[in-house]
Amino acid sequence: MRLDDASCVFALGQIGYHRLSGYWYPYRVIDQAASSLHGRPVRTADVGPGTDLNQVLRVYEFDRRLKLLTMDAIERIEVAIRVKVTDVLGRRGPFAHLDPGHLETRFSTSGQGRPSRHASWVHKLRAHQARSSEEYVAHYGRKYGGDLPIWAALEVVDFGALSVLFQRLKRRDRDEIARRLDVVDRTGAGDGAVLANWLRTLNIARNTCAHHARLWNRHFTDTVRVSALQGIKGLKHLAGLEHRDRARFYPALMVLCFLMEKVSMDGDWKAELVRLLSDFPADGVVSLADMGFPAEWADLMS
Repeated sequence: MRLDDASCVFALGQIGYHRLSGYWYPYRVIDQAASSLHGRPVRTADVGPGTDLNQVLRVYEFDRRLKLLTMDAIERIEVAIRVKVTDVLGRRGPFAHLDPGHLETRFSTSGQGRPSRHASWVHKLRAHQARSSEEYVAHYGRKYGGDLPIWAALEVVDFGALSVLFQRLKRRDRDEIARRLDVVDRTGAGDGAVLANWLRTLNIARNTCAHHARLWNRHFTDTVRVSALQGIKGLKHLAGLEHRDRARFYPALMVLCFLMEKVSMDGDWKAELVRLLSDFPADGVVSLADMGFPAEWADLMS
């Protein structure tokens, strides 16, 4: 749908110049002299002839819908990881998450008068528990007092804290959970290090979405480690991506697709994603390639 001038002005007033500027950045004219001097593209403040705010708003709307789908997938994956970590640690006791002996040794190692990373993690857990307004937390406090057992504790932490705990499980526990999700190395053994890398990357994506920042055309500093995917069908091709594209959203999105096949009870999410991607408003300036997508992405996702 094409907006008239008044509607475009209204949209600009609701979304804001600064937020939208990230979406029209590719339309800004490149200063050839400055680019030659600095050895990299340098853009002026002017946009190219024919640039239309309607097109910028279409890209913005695509990105907004992509973030909603991304959050939907991460929510389901996060819940599944909570259950699996609870299962692995909980069979050693209801408070195994508080016992450094059940976790990686270096997680509980203190240094130079500072608390261990495990102690800091437990401190944050207790802060989450204290702030929680959930009835089950209040009921437990009234009846028993003290720390929550693991099956309740992992329901009050955020995805970042869950990711940290998973990363600091003993290797055998990480690998067991990874194997349950078919995250394996080339021998078919569970690869918990790969899954830990994925969770860190997805946590960054989640925070990006939660703060309504841009996924499209974004450069990520913590990325999917593509060199360790030879045992995972459907993801091997990520190792062939250009260095620039490895830092875009495409690898993380492919990880989401892979994990959703393991944790979701229906295929609607991926079908909706493919429909959205197929409708990307490419115009010769912007395209899915700006997110790291290869030309054959549709075949790879089929």
